[in-house]
Amino acid sequence: MNEVNDLINRIENTIGAFALGILVILVFIAAALRYLGNPIVWSVDLAQLLFVWVVFLGADRALQTNNHIGVDFFVNFLPRKLKKIIYIIHYLIILMFLSGIIYYGFDLTIRNVSRNFNTLGISYSYATAGVPIGCLLMFRTIIYKFISNDILSSESEQKDLI
Repeated sequence: MNEVNDLINRIENTIGAFALGILVILVFIAAALRYLGNPIVWSVDLAQLLFVWVVFLGADRALQTNNHIGVDFFVNFLPRKLKKIIYIIHYLIILMFLSGIIYYGFDLTIRNVSRNFNTLGISYSYATAGVPIGCLLMFRTIIYKFISNDILSSESEQKDLI
């Protein structure tokens, strides 16, 4: 299970890093050429496509490393067992929201199959597919956290809870 999870994470991180690199280079070159009066017409569409994927792959990476923004000031004062209960409830609420986004995201992706990017000539569903797929990856990450008993970020806290 660990090897499969690590492989998925490596693939996801590689794709995300590659997409982010291409996005940064593309936007920089497109801005420079637009300033010089010779814009790249298709750059906006490709940047939009890459941006969706970078955002949702990055959101899963943040979830894997417990780097999402959160207000844990008050939670840190609670006993460890109560803290774990709060984190479990927190993740269950996230799973519910992710389930809805996955469902409606796939619906939106299917609806966008016939809609094309103006300049790229490919279906807009390639961009909207990033939403449900990214949320599926986040769903998988949370389930893995439950299975591996990795609800709290530090190993010392996890050992104290057992």
